[in-house]
Amino acid sequence: MSGELIGESRGKIIGTRVVELLETSPKIETTDLSTGRLLGIESQDLSTAWSVWRSPDTFHAEGSGVVTSKDGEMAMYTGMGMGKGSASDPETLFHGLLFFRSSTPQWSRLNGTAVIIEYTVDAEGNSRSRLWEWKGRPERT
Repeated sequence: MSGELIGESRGKIIGTRVVELLETSPKIETTDLSTGRLLGIESQDLSTAWSVWRSPDTFHAEGSGVVTSKDGEMAMYTGMGMGKGSASDPETLFHGLLFFRSSTPQWSRLNGTAVIIEYTVDAEGNSRSRLWEWKGRPERT
């Protein structure tokens, strides 16, 4: 990955629902509750995302979440990306970008930074997230 690993968490899908029936695919919403570390701080993450299948094994997803610490720190984020899986198999792999905002000194360094996420879910609904702070620099032309 291009960047520094800044967070990892494990959790569980705690809710799923059909939001809308589109022309070619249902729009599915899932909510995940996980615990882990963000920038070295123990954290809990509650996120909700919707996904739409683009092909038999690819989906687009967008969502938002709130990360909190035991000491009351809070960061919010929005994100989007693409995933692999199938409508008949709950196992998925998702890659995307998260955009954080926080007024908490411990997490405010993430403001204005693209955070790369790798998110997996197994057949039992167990999730795992890994986050990298993007460190790439655009080339000057």
